[in-house]
Amino acid sequence: MEYPKYVKVNDSDLMMALRQGMRPMMTWFDTSRRNLPYFYNYIEGKRYGNSHHESYSAVHTMGRWWDALVNASYITGEAVPEEIYENLRYWAFHIFDNKTGMPANLDLNTFKAVPLCDLHNLREALYAFTSMIKKNPADNQAKEMALHLIRMVDTYADFETGGWKTKQYENDCGGKVMCGASDSSEIYRFSSTLGRYIGALVRLYREWPLPQALSQAIRLTKTCFRVMLREDGGFDADLFAKHIHSTTSTISGVAMLGDLLHDRQILDRVRSFFENGFHEIALDFGWCLENAKRPDDLVGEINNTCDLMEACLCLGRAGYPEYYDMADRMIRGHVLPSQLLDVSWLPDEATKDPATDRFASRMRGAFGFPCPYGHEYEPGSPISFNWDIVGGGVSGLCQAYGHITSYKEGMADINLLFDMEDSSIRFRSPYEHKGDAEIMLKQPFCVRIRLHRGIQEEPLTAALNRQKIRWDIIDSWLYLYDLPLSVPVQFPMKYVPARVLYQFRDHGFYVRYEGNRITGMDCPGKRLCFFPELSEKNGKEQLI
Repeated sequence: MEYPKYVKVNDSDLMMALRQGMRPMMTWFDTSRRNLPYFYNYIEGKRYGNSHHESYSAVHTMGRWWDALVNASYITGEAVPEEIYENLRYWAFHIFDNKTGMPANLDLNTFKAVPLCDLHNLREALYAFTSMIKKNPADNQAKEMALHLIRMVDTYADFETGGWKTKQYENDCGGKVMCGASDSSEIYRFSSTLGRYIGALVRLYREWPLPQALSQAIRLTKTCFRVMLREDGGFDADLFAKHIHSTTSTISGVAMLGDLLHDRQILDRVRSFFENGFHEIALDFGWCLENAKRPDDLVGEINNTCDLMEACLCLGRAGYPEYYDMADRMIRGHVLPSQLLDVSWLPDEATKDPATDRFASRMRGAFGFPCPYGHEYEPGSPISFNWDIVGGGVSGLCQAYGHITSYKEGMADINLLFDMEDSSIRFRSPYEHKGDAEIMLKQPFCVRIRLHRGIQEEPLTAALNRQKIRWDIIDSWLYLYDLPLSVPVQFPMKYVPARVLYQFRDHGFYVRYEGNRITGMDCPGKRLCFFPELSEKNGKEQLI
């Protein structure tokens, strides 16, 4: 394959990204194994194609696809064929159909269940049943299984230490447990097992207000504060996990609980992490290290980014608007550009193998392990788009879409600057429309729009004055009063270009911004890059 220097990317169209992200989740099933979803995906080398994992194919991929497809379908209006849901449902129940009563691993030679439960799958298993309930609130089978899983955790989790009562479980259930995301030095790490499951409990409670779900989420969060997420907010791989997605999904789950309960003490603990430990694993435009055991490279993971973005959304809704700005930057600067939309460089031959057939066409819309600047760390590095990650990416964008606007006390807030329309308001983003924003009210509201710190205020306020629109700017919000109904109002929202030097471990590189849009990045010698390469280190932009 010939790899181009640049790939075409999307950094603004959230709806298109959701639609494209749904596509691969409706096709990458192994027709030779009762339509078992694939887990691994490699686009080159000896591992080219798709393959299975003993526990993650049937649980990780399945659960996240349930979550992403149901939510994305509601937002986009795109129908998911019922046979896709039926297939995912089969695997959700099938993995529990064993003597242990917990999700079982598969023997990859026979594809039969073995009495071994990977605790890393607790989150994804509950995602599946939650999504079934969202799709059909009268789904009593899904409710029974969700409650069963909660009871199993109540019985065998040690809420004091965050561990698992392994011997008791093995004696009672006749099976063994493992944690595939932990190595021998961090067996059954809290964040890799029970911590990451907190957010699944919160999502379940929002769909089905089950007291047991809320109680368990609160008790596990107290455990998290005791054993992992300390008041100083620091990141310690010996307390968290070297598998960074376990860390970020725990942070996201705790933030979701704080958001649900409107509990500032919980959210302030999350905020402390962003002020301290975050910088050990991530950069503010969203790139996040895939694994702390990787000492040198810049391979990231979109699951991690979306977890951190979701936590920022919770903090933004709690009254910290700078975190809405950070979430906007993460979506626009990393999540959207990293989606595989340009597949022109991939093979697309028809084959008889479901793991490679029409490869490029079926890959479009995937998310994977991006570097800050592109799909490939350096020429010759492995490139993969594991299928659980497309679920995580689409799920995160669904969460973001729900935060673009919010309403309270006669006020409409535009929190994230992406195009949207509902029964109350239509907003057109300046990033999509040549620097001009547009609002059209369908119902009377005062409107406030979150402003990026690099906004050019003078042309904005001059345009508002010419249109005789009353306005105020307070902190990072533009307030607009008495806007006419059913009449589009336009005004410029342009930004002072800025160049930022980022340093992570032994790496340093410049990024050029206009607002939260990245317009250039250092990427010498790299291929499959998202942004134009910067040619000068000291341009006319403001250096910050």
